[in-house]
Amino acid sequence: GGGKGGGMSGMERDRLRVAVLDEAHIVCATLSFAGSGVFYRLNRKFDVVVVDEAAQCVEPSVLVPLVMGCRQAYFVGDPVQLPATVISTRAVEHGYDCSMFKRLQQAGYPVKVLNTQYRMHPEISRFPSSEFYDGRLIDGDSVVRSPPPPWHAAAIFGPIAFIDIPGREDVPKNGASLINRAEAKLVLCLFRQMTLRHPRLLTSPSVGIISPYKAQVNYLREKIDKALGDETARMVDINTIDGFQGREKDVCIFSCVRGQRRDTEDKDGKKKKKSKGIGFVADERRINVGITRAKTSLIVVGNAQALMVDEHWSNLIRSALERGRLFRPKAPYEQWIASAAMGEVEPVQPTAEEIQVLERAKMKRLAREKAKERKAARAAAAAAAAEEA
Repeated sequence: GGGKGGGMSGMERDRLRVAVLDEAHIVCATLSFAGSGVFYRLNRKFDVVVVDEAAQCVEPSVLVPLVMGCRQAYFVGDPVQLPATVISTRAVEHGYDCSMFKRLQQAGYPVKVLNTQYRMHPEISRFPSSEFYDGRLIDGDSVVRSPPPPWHAAAIFGPIAFIDIPGREDVPKNGASLINRAEAKLVLCLFRQMTLRHPRLLTSPSVGIISPYKAQVNYLREKIDKALGDETARMVDINTIDGFQGREKDVCIFSCVRGQRRDTEDKDGKKKKKSKGIGFVADERRINVGITRAKTSLIVVGNAQALMVDEHWSNLIRSALERGRLFRPKAPYEQWIASAAMGEVEPVQPTAEEIQVLERAKMKRLAREKAKERKAARAAAAAAAAEEA
């Protein structure tokens, strides 16, 4: 062999790679590698191209493998989960983050929906099914017949629970992300009490803690490592929504972060007005990913008042209230969660103001559903008229 020490030269490696690919019936590659020079040196083309996670890539990247003689293309993905990561806001404004999957779907191209889910407990899938999938999700036999885990004996531990905590959001020093210390403290107490009562959750990484903000993820990792030790910390997976895309855990604790923001001052010393929005936490695709990672228990920790400015979050909070799964903790949190684990804490009843907000969100949802029905009816009428013509 050529090269130093008898190693294979770069040219020889390329020839070997081409020889292997020429004989392969199925070739797996990333979209970018599908455009490498080695594919252009093959003695054949690829008739069929299958693109996985097709709703999470921009259109130009999907075009790369389609120029290899493709006659049939299959796009597999979920357009109501995370889109492609596009840093430029101007590019997003011009639709660059729209995938080819989504564009074809919007153009009326028929989409085959695989609507049976085999991950989530039926009580967890109930809300995303109605909110994001028009009620079309079907629970597979394996999740319907699966016996409840022992931690379901306490309502605070699932299968679904919303813990309303009036925490404040802060911007850490030298950072642009957000943290919520009160939520982090409660999440730590939840994890500690849950694993203390159910040690099997520590025999493998069965618990996931999810947050939309990287700063909160780092803060949670630091606090859990400091409070519980490195060995226990390794048994919990703490990551952002993006980091959990395509993954699952038995138990997921979701820290929303957004809440009341501390007063800040401008350069003249005047207090700035607090923002009423909740940023990209309101993105329905991020909400959908965040609340569909859990198999047996989903525990959402957030500030209900702050989150209810968004229609989707209002609907989730209303769903938790209607099912008797909304709790408001009292300090000290460790003691309160211990009491809740023993069934000594009752779910809260909504205030008159909350009922009004939730009813408005319900009316908006009904109006949106009716508008969707009218749009579908118009599309069907247009298709029928086109066929007659």
